Amino acid sequence: FFFLMLMMRCHGDFSMTGNEAHGAAAHKGHHEEATAEKHEDAATAKESVHVMLPNGKELNAYKGGIEDMLVVFLNDSSSKAGKDVWFDFDNLNFKTGSAEITEESQLQVSNISEILKAYPKLKIKIGGYTDKTGDSLTNLALSNNRAKVVADALAKLNSSGQVTGAEGYGSQFAKAAADAPDAERAKDRRISVTVREK
Repeated sequence: FFFLMLMMRCHGDFSMTGNEAHGAAAHKGHHEEATAEKHEDAATAKESVHVMLPNGKELNAYKGGIEDMLVVFLNDSSSKAGKDVWFDFDNLNFKTGSAEITEESQLQVSNISEILKAYPKLKIKIGGYTDKTGDSLTNLALSNNRAKVVADALAKLNSSGQVTGAEGYGSQFAKAAADAPDAERAKDRRISVTVREK
């Protein structure tokens, strides 16, 4: 009977329900579950959404992206601003080894500018990060330059003084090892926004 049920499952003729499915899921390997979650997260992250701002402006963004999460945070009266509150740009890239923002990344910079305009009390600071590859001092300088370039771009689009500063941290907070796969190291190469006042 067990062999028959196994064969039927392999051919899609048998599916578990209720407690049987729950029990089987509990016995899955941790790696298998983590992989499934990553695939689900990746699919969700690229789902397009319209983010509505209080001034009636609508932004084209990604579900779970910086615009989506930042606006949810700002609209939540119980959320508190502070130096530990960070949001990562998810569609901001630079030309390799430089602090020049790619043309396709300008949309997200523009979106953050629109959020600043819609929330006039909002004060933010820009942080730049790199992975652990290369020289640490070079990485620090690069991350600092990139953070300042983003801050300057936002200031040009919105001159209300809501961007309070920019700082590069290099590889100081990088989690992936220098010899880790690029997909892991890519998470450490980022530009982030910290909400200082809301």
